[in-house]
Amino acid sequence: MNRYLALPLLFASLCASGAQAATVVTINPVTTTVNPTASSTVTLSSVLQPDTIGQVFTPTQSYLTSLGFRFGSSTRATTGNVTLSLYAGVLTAGATLPATALFTQQYALSGLVFRGVGSFTDLFTGALAVSANNPYTVVLSGSSNVTLAFGNGEGYASGYLLQRNVNDATCRATPARCDASFRFTTASPAPEPESWALLIGGVLLAGGTMRYRRRNTQLTFG
Repeated sequence: MNRYLALPLLFASLCASGAQAATVVTINPVTTTVNPTASSTVTLSSVLQPDTIGQVFTPTQSYLTSLGFRFGSSTRATTGNVTLSLYAGVLTAGATLPATALFTQQYALSGLVFRGVGSFTDLFTGALAVSANNPYTVVLSGSSNVTLAFGNGEGYASGYLLQRNVNDATCRATPARCDASFRFTTASPAPEPESWALLIGGVLLAGGTMRYRRRNTQLTFG
């Protein structure tokens, strides 16, 4: 390689690597809220009551930045635990869960309403890469008193409540009509301005070197 171009091109390459490795910055957040006032509840899966409770949903952008649900309590206990696991694709109620989840985390809940439903609790927050417009399944399990709010009239076309034992005639007859009371936010990635400034600077430096070499080229004839 021409020695005059080697350094600028190396600089540009290093800057490109830095841009790729930079912390993800997201833009254009879009929040989807489903059944925000639903009051029906179903008890989450637990050792005492095994089941597969969750929600199928479809992100519309390439990063999932938050995911929340509304919970209650079937007893006077105002605290409980819930474990959230996220899987790619559509899972069916009662099916064996995949060996590996894209994300799994346990959360401690407080302020649970006895025989009622509280406000939204955002369990996941961050920037998780997902495939836009492809379905994902959230599976929730928890303490034996924790309940999940759901509704049968929202008609969220891009997903449905994952359940087998919900005491709701509409859900049993038409499962696609039922959805959890949940919300999620998706966003698009945006590179850090500093990284792209360095990358552009490296490219401009390489271009300037090439122009300089052209101006100093001398033609000789034998």
